[in-house]
Amino acid sequence: MYSVKPYYEDDVAISVPSNMYKLKNLHQAEKGVSLTGGGTDDLDTVTSLERRQEVILQRLECLKNVLQGLKSKYKTPDTPDTSVTSNLNNRPAGKPMDLGDGVLDLVVSADPDQVPYSLFVMFQLLQEKFRVRGSTHIHSSVTSKCPTNLFPPWDGRSENQIILTLIWKKVPSGPQLVVSPLRQSVIQGEVNMIRYIRRLLDPTAETRDPVTMAICDEVLDLVQSRLIDGNSKERDAALRTLNSRLGRTSWLVGNSMSSADIAAWSGINHCKLAADLPANVKKWFKACDNNAMFQSARRVLL
Repeated sequence: MYSVKPYYEDDVAISVPSNMYKLKNLHQAEKGVSLTGGGTDDLDTVTSLERRQEVILQRLECLKNVLQGLKSKYKTPDTPDTSVTSNLNNRPAGKPMDLGDGVLDLVVSADPDQVPYSLFVMFQLLQEKFRVRGSTHIHSSVTSKCPTNLFPPWDGRSENQIILTLIWKKVPSGPQLVVSPLRQSVIQGEVNMIRYIRRLLDPTAETRDPVTMAICDEVLDLVQSRLIDGNSKERDAALRTLNSRLGRTSWLVGNSMSSADIAAWSGINHCKLAADLPANVKKWFKACDNNAMFQSARRVLL
């Protein structure tokens, strides 16, 4: 239709790059040592590898000293105690974690629209083995009315071993647990909070009875991924799985209540599924409601 003058001279060479962009070599080699093996004799390469090995061994020794310090602080046994069995209903269970002389702070941020009911059941279990107190606060991000008198009043922080602080706060991906902001990442999700508190109650359960604990973790993953976070079809499938499991035993893992039962009970209440449950799940759900451990959690439901 029309002609356009060229944007470049015919006799000017145009440099076309062979790659999109250049990136600086991220591998830090010592001076005089080639990582590709070119231009350096074998003796220099071996010397460089020996130096790196020494640095790695020094770092491993530092890590070993840190682990020894943690082991001494928390008095972790060299071998697990196999003289007792662990469950949440039948006592005696494994020894609880030695918290030392300090106070352990458990700070939980939870959305009032997604109440982690299991937290209040775990609080009751913690009270059986530790001196525990709890308090409730409301973050400025929450504008709706929230229950605050969920724990008995108390005074004297130093007299307790664990302080549980529940903060009603708008959090996007489920409740969050923080133990030490300086040394620990946020524990995300209700079932992961249950796992952490379960280890406080019995830190040797995984090594003493790994099969039972693996089955328990399998149920916890099912509750989180398909019941709490799932859609309607995934929730129906999860209830069918729970119904099949409860057809063989009275509780979800073995013949006594476990953290799997606490998580599933909380998930069903959280998703408001209690009105339409399969037969075995309905019978199990009623047994949970009649259990004394769930008394405080039921007050939050009202």
